[in-house]
Amino acid sequence: MAEGGSLAFVIILVISLPFLLLALFGLVWSIAYPVMLVWAVLFSGKKLNQQIADTASREASLRESHGRDPLTTIDGGYRSDITSCGVVWTGVVFGPSHWHLLIGWFNNLIGGSIDIFQKVVSAGRAEAMQRLRENAVANGFDDVINVRIDTSDMAPQGGKGGVRAVEVFAYGTGVKYG
Repeated sequence: MAEGGSLAFVIILVISLPFLLLALFGLVWSIAYPVMLVWAVLFSGKKLNQQIADTASREASLRESHGRDPLTTIDGGYRSDITSCGVVWTGVVFGPSHWHLLIGWFNNLIGGSIDIFQKVVSAGRAEAMQRLRENAVANGFDDVINVRIDTSDMAPQGGKGGVRAVEVFAYGTGVKYG
């Protein structure tokens, strides 16, 4: 009889285990999500501002050490002292936090410019351009000419969830002068 009782207990446990795990997950999620949202409210704007300030300070440091900005969108003219050249590229993925998405959603209801998304995309572009500068200097190039920047939306599979991030791809021709 004890063997039958333990077998019934195991069967009940196996059947009810997914429901218990789901209930536990729901309980944890009902506490964790509000905490994460409050965390995002308090710190996501500060983190984005810190990333922008870090990119700006790295750009200023590189300009100071290099003497000028090595990036240009024009072809650089026809110089005869070019000793080597090559493609320089970089990619960055930036996305808004849940708090930024919530602000954007409310702003979209009212209409007009969604400033927080512009700030996120601008931060991504600035970071991509700075990484392009750093790659050019690391590869020994004096200038990067014909600089181009492309952005593309990154959405979840199926595209029904909307844009969750933006990929910024920057590239150009690195040249070394003799």
